[in-house]
Amino acid sequence: MSSADTPKILLTGATGYIGGTILDHLLKSTSPALSSATITCLLRGADRAALLTSTYGSRVRPVLYKDLDDIDATIAAAAEHDIVINTTLGYHPTSGAALVRGLAKRKAATGRDVWMIHTSGTSNVGDRPITKKWIEPEGREFDDAKDDVYGYEKDREEREGLYHQRTAEMAVVDAGLELGVKTLVIMSPTIFGLGSGLFNKVSIQIPAYIRAVLKNQHGLVIGEGKGVWDHVHIQDLAELYVIAVKRIVENGGEGLPSGKKGIIFSGNGRHTWLEVAQGVADACYEEGKIPDRKVQSVTIPEAASTMLEGLVDEHMIELAIASNSRTVSSVGRSLGWKPTRGEEAWKGAFREDLKAELEKQK
Repeated sequence: MSSADTPKILLTGATGYIGGTILDHLLKSTSPALSSATITCLLRGADRAALLTSTYGSRVRPVLYKDLDDIDATIAAAAEHDIVINTTLGYHPTSGAALVRGLAKRKAATGRDVWMIHTSGTSNVGDRPITKKWIEPEGREFDDAKDDVYGYEKDREEREGLYHQRTAEMAVVDAGLELGVKTLVIMSPTIFGLGSGLFNKVSIQIPAYIRAVLKNQHGLVIGEGKGVWDHVHIQDLAELYVIAVKRIVENGGEGLPSGKKGIIFSGNGRHTWLEVAQGVADACYEEGKIPDRKVQSVTIPEAASTMLEGLVDEHMIELAIASNSRTVSSVGRSLGWKPTRGEEAWKGAFREDLKAELEKQK
């Protein structure tokens, strides 16, 4: 394949936890189709762009824009590329749809298939076990190879109302169906472990839990913490993205699901929210930062004001850190994804993230 025929790749969110780690993995890929590829990064800040180029050289081409609301620049950037990997804020429907619109322009100009790989999260399929506002059958699992995840999300949007992350995901898939752009959504659970990007190296849920425990001086959990979620290490997750990109670059996306069938999961382990709360409390106690290992139960209103730094309202916090969201990542494994960081890495993540947080606070 000549360089002129090699699909051009655009990455959003390169300064973030997920995007930065994906960029690192793409640049380190030994795939002949990727080993010499230049990755365009759409981002804010000339200083960030300078760090990317000084570190990665010609392998990375930064393109600056104002922010997620800079729709014209977003469309223009996507229109120059064949593959977009979107890892920016998953709660922004218009920017995701704008990337799809740009890709449609690219397809019209080249006549070739174009792909959008969109990042979403499994809170989209979480229940509401505390408020009882959305109840699923006991122990329900969603399998991406068997279940109509798109249909479920569509039905839930209509019956329950909008949930920004799910709404953004649906906007991407529906725009792709309308405009002839192939979309693949990677819907991730709790992501843990240290990232390997240049900027943000830690996740959201566990570090936010840690900061809440350090501030309140005791462990915290919503209700009894019985909700069950999945988790995945950031390095394993990045490999799933690389596998998808390689499929597109090397084989035109053969075997990759898209559109209504192209919503896949990435879990590689399972936990309860009480296990997270206890793991964080244990790590903080063993580091001498709180007086004991006890975990205190809080209500949803209390959690909204004391956990996740007040950034998540009562409607969202139940889905984020109290719900049940069990998923089975069959499709990824059928594509050759082999996550290697299991229970030992998960248990070590609480201490790892605590050390990173304490280092930041120095």
